Amino acid sequence: MNLRNRYRQFKARALSKPEVRKAYEEGLDDLRIAVRLAELREKRGMTQTELAARIHTSAAVISRLEQGKNVELKTLQKVAAALRARLSIEPLAS
Repeated sequence: MNLRNRYRQFKARALSKPEVRKAYEEGLDDLRIAVRLAELREKRGMTQTELAARIHTSAAVISRLEQGKNVELKTLQKVAAALRARLSIEPLAS
């Protein structure tokens, strides 16, 4: 059995546990937000330092957001405003 198949089996076993699946899905949500923030910032032609200055924080805070760490609603609202974007909540795919 190759490494890829072993990984898939391991992942399937791990995700069959409800607590693991929940943590996995929450991590994916954070990652999606992080990637989208970085994409939008770059599309707007801004550096992390420039975005940080607009919301009166440090580039380190923006870096953490773009890594999916320490994602707080208040900070996301400030970032969205600075990027001329709107926060939204969407239903999960069925």
